[in-house]
Amino acid sequence: MKFGCFSLDYRRFPLERAFQDAHRLGFTGLEIWGGRPHAYPFDLDQEEIRKILNLQKQYSLEVPMYTPNALGMPYCLCSLDPREQRDALEYFKVAIDGCSGIHSPRMLLVADHPGYVTPRRDSWKRFIENMQQLALYAAPKGVTLVIESLTPMESPMITTSDDCAEALADIGMDNVEAMLDIVPPNIAYEPISAYLDKMPGKVHYVHICNNDGRTDSHTRLDDGTMPVLDIIH
Repeated sequence: MKFGCFSLDYRRFPLERAFQDAHRLGFTGLEIWGGRPHAYPFDLDQEEIRKILNLQKQYSLEVPMYTPNALGMPYCLCSLDPREQRDALEYFKVAIDGCSGIHSPRMLLVADHPGYVTPRRDSWKRFIENMQQLALYAAPKGVTLVIESLTPMESPMITTSDDCAEALADIGMDNVEAMLDIVPPNIAYEPISAYLDKMPGKVHYVHICNNDGRTDSHTRLDDGTMPVLDIIH
């Protein structure tokens, strides 16, 4: 098992500050947030990619995941608006190119909120179709797409281990996996082991924090209702 940290928490600092702290604290990797000023997909030209590769080498850190900003953006993979679908596919394909360029093997994706008036069946179908297109684009670039469940406060689409397992089955692509953020199962009142039991061999990545058991809060490890050390063990 390897441990890293997430540059999202450093979003008001230059990316190098996150590399510095990850190295100083003895982590083996840094998950890079794909927003400005760190690694926004449309900013990842050859010069920016070269800077990130140099930071990896300088601080001896892996980039196990690239996470383009996807919540609250006009790039929802569940949207039925043809303009948003077009823009979303373009955005995430550029993100896949950047992910491959910085030598990260995984890219995180979520099913953002489709809106209250959109039938779930239609939004689900659109999400599956878009994920299949992106997976086909990502495969020859050596990028695995990773789906993260969310809390119902964030989106109603994928909030449980069953939702994740169903999405993987419907997408049906070898380079699409799921990950476990330990907050959604705490909110859904299901054991975190359900993710491992229902998707054997398809969950290789975990986001660890704590939570109050009522909201979508992501709190410090010692501040919440979950026994984080027991979960890690």
